Amino acid sequence: MTQPESAFLSVTYVSTSAEPLTQTALEAILRQSRDNNGRSGLTGMLAVRGDDFFQVIEGPPAVVRHVLQRLHEDTRHSELRVLVEEEIDYRRFPDWTMRCENLDDYPVDSIPGYRASHEDESDARRHRILDLLRWFQHRATRALAERRRSATSPS
Repeated sequence: MTQPESAFLSVTYVSTSAEPLTQTALEAILRQSRDNNGRSGLTGMLAVRGDDFFQVIEGPPAVVRHVLQRLHEDTRHSELRVLVEEEIDYRRFPDWTMRCENLDDYPVDSIPGYRASHEDESDARRHRILDLLRWFQHRATRALAERRRSATSPS
């Protein structure tokens, strides 16, 4: 029996770049991720602070698991740790093959759930991570609405 199309797997993980992360390297990662994700039916977001990554990938379970396995083997980053793996009924980032946020642009205290999501192992950690995902989701939705508004406004 095949899985319903509406069932997706979402994986949230953190890792650290093996080399200092430059803007050029980040842009190359994003280009490759967006191309690969577009072909594979994946969506998600990537947040970067310094050399640290916080990423959500979502899509068909078998594809997400395959990508996660490849990420574990990828020597361009280390210390990969899955924070949340869950089945979801809808995509949180349906319009983004890979949205990116540079968290260096924000004071840590202004990002709900960010500080504790990497360090705290308690049950409350999951709720803080979900708060962080909602923050990203809200920003992604707002950015998409602004992009659509710009595309339809007369020049």
